[in-house]
Amino acid sequence: MLENWIHPYEELPLGVAGVAMGALLLAVHLAALFYPAGVLGLARAAALSVRFGQALLIFDFVWVVLLLWGNPANPLRMELFDFEGLRKPLLIACPVACYVLCTQSQQNLTGRALGLFLLLLGIVPLTAAYLKEPATRILIPLWWYPVLCVAMLWVPKPYLLRDWLGWFAEHLGITRVLALLGSLYAAAILTCAVLFWS
Repeated sequence: MLENWIHPYEELPLGVAGVAMGALLLAVHLAALFYPAGVLGLARAAALSVRFGQALLIFDFVWVVLLLWGNPANPLRMELFDFEGLRKPLLIACPVACYVLCTQSQQNLTGRALGLFLLLLGIVPLTAAYLKEPATRILIPLWWYPVLCVAMLWVPKPYLLRDWLGWFAEHLGITRVLALLGSLYAAAILTCAVLFWS
């Protein structure tokens, strides 16, 4: 274990994380607000695409391997502390699990891959917001905690993504309302990031 090691996630400024998160959420929600059918059509096509699911899952597992790979030259390595003995078995298990999922569990694979991706991604802005001074930083975990709960559902039950997208496609009015609320929330994050978190 390296003394005084600081993971790159911990060095990410809150303002940078807020601007990136707010801008991305604003773009997605505005697109869904003005073009709900088109956005949902693309999302449903991706959810049903085996190739897209495989590509995203491979990306997820590469990310996990980078977190587990203990070489000091690897800037993304994380400390496992009491579980350090599991590092090598986990590194061996990653490509095996990726291969099995990509070849033997192709149905609704995108839901599983997206759930894993969100679990990996969420820790980045959450770490940037952890124990920071501005009280408005709470906007970040208020978004990510529900998203991570949904992601944990999608990993074992990937068909939920397909079903939910189908439901929203049949209820475009509700989709627009949620997209509007999401746009306002994203704008609040972006505003706070620019004015208070920089």
